[in-house]
Amino acid sequence: MSKSVSEDSSGVTPAATSQAGWLAGLRQRLLSAGVLIPIVIALVWFGGWIAFAGGLLALALGLWEFRTMFAQKRKWYPLVIFSGALGVDFLVAAMLPDLRLTLISLGISALIILSFTWLMLTRPTIERTIIDWALTVAIPFYLGWPIALVLVLRGDVMGYGSVQFWWVVGLFCMVWANDTAAFVTGHFLGRRKLALHISPAKTWEGFVGGVIWSVIAAFVLLVITPVHLAWYHAVILGILVAVAATLGDLAESLLKRVAEVKDSGTIVPGHGGILDRMDSLLFAISVVFFYAAFLHPAILGG
Repeated sequence: MSKSVSEDSSGVTPAATSQAGWLAGLRQRLLSAGVLIPIVIALVWFGGWIAFAGGLLALALGLWEFRTMFAQKRKWYPLVIFSGALGVDFLVAAMLPDLRLTLISLGISALIILSFTWLMLTRPTIERTIIDWALTVAIPFYLGWPIALVLVLRGDVMGYGSVQFWWVVGLFCMVWANDTAAFVTGHFLGRRKLALHISPAKTWEGFVGGVIWSVIAAFVLLVITPVHLAWYHAVILGILVAVAATLGDLAESLLKRVAEVKDSGTIVPGHGGILDRMDSLLFAISVVFFYAAFLHPAILGG
């Protein structure tokens, strides 16, 4: 009897091969998460300048990935040294509330003027000048600014007795719950594509699964902890975080499509690069930060 056209020479169907590959990828993701999550929680527990060091490392890795990603095929070369300088400026400003406005204003002004001047003098065409300058200015706001918001939200009071500790842990756990649930739900139940032209694997069913688990994480981490968030705020915040995390994921997928790369890097097995791991978080941070500022403005006063 001849083999079905849907089987290969070993009798394994493409569907079975795809499922095995997905499970292998999931195991690798879980192993990476098992290493990274304790490190992140430890940094959040300490807060202050130790958390600053962790944010600085994430910023440096992200800048390197941006540099490599855009240079590979597009041959775009943003001034990542300038971008990194403003990113570090944002992080330092987060730690020094009395100088915050001065540092941010000075840093943004210097970046805009110095980077444009440098690129006008060194790039061979107008198009290259504009593209490299736009990327140079955008990168610190995309990457450095959200990390700085985490540092402000966390503060410098060490330990789990701090309300700010639970806000930041809640942020991470809502994003992790959303990403994991969307990944699993989308694989098993996904039918309707969410944004086919940007990320073909994303589905509406996966998005709904992410929303549900983001809300559950908000209840667990923000209602029954010292934050004592009202249940309806947990529902609202969980939904907003899921939406922002999904948009952040799509935004980074769009950047990779423009750069014509599959992953931003290779540093995180099962995920790709540090930007692939942080993409959802970078947009969700702003939602949690300003929600916390609205409900508890005193904890953000520096």
